[in-house]
Amino acid sequence: MNEAKLTGLLGMARRAGRLTIGFDASVAAAENGKTGLILLAADASPKTAKECAFAAETYGVKVMTLPFDKAALSDAIGMQKPVAVIAIGDSGFAKAIRPHCTETAL
Repeated sequence: MNEAKLTGLLGMARRAGRLTIGFDASVAAAENGKTGLILLAADASPKTAKECAFAAETYGVKVMTLPFDKAALSDAIGMQKPVAVIAIGDSGFAKAIRPHCTETAL
């Protein structure tokens, strides 16, 4: 896996305005049909993962786990505080990011 490529893709998605940051915003994006992919940090809590999976099932989106912890994910997208959940709002970015992630097991 090429983590540098994944980091670059996440950064580009953020700069392009195709990245939603945070649990509530990501679930709202799924509810409004503005995302097809929710991504979790590797160290997201089991409760967060379960709630994301429920939202994904409800709104018909996919949930995957990134190979980064919250701190590394935050660095990748240029945030100061830890981030556990993001959503990708562009099908091209989502298609490029999926091979670098793993299916979220609950």
